[in-house]
Amino acid sequence: MGLAVALATLASCDAGTTITAPTPQATPDLPAHVNGLFAVDSVTLGPIVIDGQGFLAYRSDSDTPHSSTSTCLANCTRTWLPLRFAPDLRVTGIDRQLIGNFTRPDGIVQLTLAGWPLYGYAGDRMPGDSIGQGADGTWFAITPDGKKAGHIVPKT
Repeated sequence: MGLAVALATLASCDAGTTITAPTPQATPDLPAHVNGLFAVDSVTLGPIVIDGQGFLAYRSDSDTPHSSTSTCLANCTRTWLPLRFAPDLRVTGIDRQLIGNFTRPDGIVQLTLAGWPLYGYAGDRMPGDSIGQGADGTWFAITPDGKKAGHIVPKT
């Protein structure tokens, strides 16, 4: 699927709504591999970040930005998949200077945005799903500037 089509399709996604796309889904129990981070607009969440497969990137309020650590370890990583850093990472709509990484105790080099460790959510089965939004009151989709994505009140 072309990037323009993916971005246009994902820009119209609603929270918790799935889209149909010929894109492979993330594999639970394994750290998520991303080939890009892209800023898109969600009708219900506002500006958000998706990976190269169209899955939302999340941050946890349990983490501390710029600490080079993650509070999501061991069993947590079966649900919240650390997004892996790659030197050839494509970035669109996000200030590249906000992209970073750190090495986790398990040896995975995890992506960060504005200092926040990035994760995928195993419960998001299709690109555009946002089922992890607000989980446990600590997990939120991340905005292109590293803030928590919020619910947008539709105009009537």
